Amino acid sequence: MDKNYWKKEVEKAKLCFLAPMDWYGDSAYRQTMKKVAPKIHAITEFYSADGLVHSKHLANNVLPFTKVEEPLVVQIFWKDPEMFAKAAKIIEKYNYVGIDINMWCPAKKVVRSGHGSSLMINTDTAFRIVDTLNKATKLPISVKTRRSFDWNQDLIDFWKGLENAWAAMLTVHGRTMKQGYSWVADRDPLYELQKNLSITVIGNWDINNNDDGMKKVQNLAGFMIGRWSFWNPWCFLPWNVKPTLSELLDTMEFHATKLVETKWE
Repeated sequence: MDKNYWKKEVEKAKLCFLAPMDWYGDSAYRQTMKKVAPKIHAITEFYSADGLVHSKHLANNVLPFTKVEEPLVVQIFWKDPEMFAKAAKIIEKYNYVGIDINMWCPAKKVVRSGHGSSLMINTDTAFRIVDTLNKATKLPISVKTRRSFDWNQDLIDFWKGLENAWAAMLTVHGRTMKQGYSWVADRDPLYELQKNLSITVIGNWDINNNDDGMKKVQNLAGFMIGRWSFWNPWCFLPWNVKPTLSELLDTMEFHATKLVETKWE
């Protein structure tokens, strides 16, 4: 896989991503979303690098995916750079187009254990993770984080450190860790961020459809939609594209079928 994959992709068009969503973004859901909007990039639920390394059962169950899900990115989390490197060797056995590092999860148990968005205040570890992982794999490395941890971090300095560690793409959620999923997301700092970086920046903030995303993306390389896809799987298509009742029922049946196939084998 080409380390310049994301740079080449964004030269073709603005990028649209289905966000990584724990408990929701499984293979059945990704297949359903790709059926509706084939051109999107999807990202897996986030998996523990330590779990993938020490549990063949976990790796064998969560890493395989279907061709319809391509191009697919896998997201992993942990705090030990060497564990990321070991996980990458396992991930390389599958046809992923990239590895995404979770530095955005605000869950208390994740933050307390030094993972997720806590890496925004443990910057030396964050930079070493990206650098070590980048050297361990041929896959391009991306990072998802938040606009800051608690309003006291310099976002641009943090992201420049990730860029210097050879992150190929950055996705920024428009809320701080302290805000979690509440409050109104702030996208203005993201536009300033893209002006200061040479790598791809993706925005993730309260976008509910393709037209909304294309309007708000401005100088960013693309946008990401997560929870809004629950209410409208057609959110990645132009707003005037309305599914028929037959298409709605067909999509519901497709998702149910894939859930049975993937969950109850």
